[in-house]
Amino acid sequence: MAEWVHTFKGAVLASEYDFTSHMNSHMYVSRFDQATWFLLHAIGMTPASMKQKNLRVAIVRQNYQFLEELRGGELVEIKSGFLAIGEKYFRFLHQMYNDETGKMVATCDSVAVQASLESGKSVPMTEELQEKAKRHLVTANVPLDEAVG
Repeated sequence: MAEWVHTFKGAVLASEYDFTSHMNSHMYVSRFDQATWFLLHAIGMTPASMKQKNLRVAIVRQNYQFLEELRGGELVEIKSGFLAIGEKYFRFLHQMYNDETGKMVATCDSVAVQASLESGKSVPMTEELQEKAKRHLVTANVPLDEAVG
């Protein structure tokens, strides 16, 4: 299996947390969205290349798991990889960590397709794109005690 792709690094800023200094849930989603674009970039899918091909990425399923809360000022890292590659879909996983402690704090498991901007329907991925994605296949092996706290 391949190594995880480092898709995000940052800190929890004052504008991103609530009155108890916990990062707001919409910020987890925003960070995972940013990580998605860097994972897609790793296989050659960029906003510019998608626009040129008259395609978009459509998320058809997304599941979040929150294991521990991040607090203001903490450092965040996301590692990402593909779990499955099909002819018309790809499934990927983001794992968010507290960079200082190394503890996993959240995950985002998604399934996406390429869709035509004209028809709105999913389209097959090229063999080249499938092969590039397969180079980033990972195994999600979260220990049970870590996943359930």
